[in-house]
Amino acid sequence: MKRSRFVSSSVFIALFLAVLAGFVVTLAADDQAIGEVMVKIHPENYAGQCPVTIKFTGVIQVLRYPMTFNYHWERSDGGTGQVHVVRVPSANTRTVTVVETWNVGGNHRRGQTFSVWAKLRVNCGNTHAVSTPAVATITCQ
Repeated sequence: MKRSRFVSSSVFIALFLAVLAGFVVTLAADDQAIGEVMVKIHPENYAGQCPVTIKFTGVIQVLRYPMTFNYHWERSDGGTGQVHVVRVPSANTRTVTVVETWNVGGNHRRGQTFSVWAKLRVNCGNTHAVSTPAVATITCQ
């Protein structure tokens, strides 16, 4: 038991010293298939007649080729979109853009303001990435 603590401490110290020396230590970088996942929303702020259609545009950065990944949308109302499978055959595709629309505000009264959000969840093998939620503020008039 003392030996395993010594090995763990040695590994920790070696990693710490490598970082201090200005080296970037990347563990399992070859397994990383998905980079950044972002979502934009349009419109971000809406004041008008409800319901309104909100458009979410997701951008998925691809790091390895060929590859297959899947994604789905998650929404603030608890809804989850269907799983979509995307095949990326070559490095000609560095980003994949996906779009989702959502009709909101049908049950809200005039003058009522509320927020909605959606985020994108991407899976590829051991790589799991989730975007930051994109938020829209809606005022029904």
